[in-house]
Amino acid sequence: MGNNTNTKSYVMHPRYGDKPIASDFSFSNEEIERAHWRYGSVKFFENTAIPANIEKQEVADFPREIYVDIEEQCEVCKRPFLFFALEQKYWFETLGFWIDSHCTRCMDCRLDDREIRRMQKRYQELVNKEGRTDDEAKELKQAALELYMRGYIKDKNKIDKIKLSRCDGLGE
Repeated sequence: MGNNTNTKSYVMHPRYGDKPIASDFSFSNEEIERAHWRYGSVKFFENTAIPANIEKQEVADFPREIYVDIEEQCEVCKRPFLFFALEQKYWFETLGFWIDSHCTRCMDCRLDDREIRRMQKRYQELVNKEGRTDDEAKELKQAALELYMRGYIKDKNKIDKIKLSRCDGLGE
């Protein structure tokens, strides 16, 4: 299912961009499709293929012998994005991700997930803190409002219970 043409607009990746990255290597479609079981069923860009270092991959029944830029669709926002060969090399050879995993969310949605997790963690820290300062109470209220607007806090009463000083402009 390889493809060397690119007419789509992909979600921007801060490190790799939004277009397939041509490599200096030359592999045929057949070589790429044999390099990993998944490549036969996805749209990939043949001219982006780079060799893999199988010794650096976590133990797998079927290692990836070649990495290639793959077109994916984000499971959250449904926009097309690229799972870059260079990104795969980093995932599988440096970070040690399981070789059969693949990217299911675009970079924007991954960054949004991280921000929400940071916000939830900070919210929980502030909720559990006794003797919050006024600034911490404001931060807690703002985090609670944001989490409520995003649907992570369902009960508005949790927000209303956060007490702020009367002179801060956010008080009740």
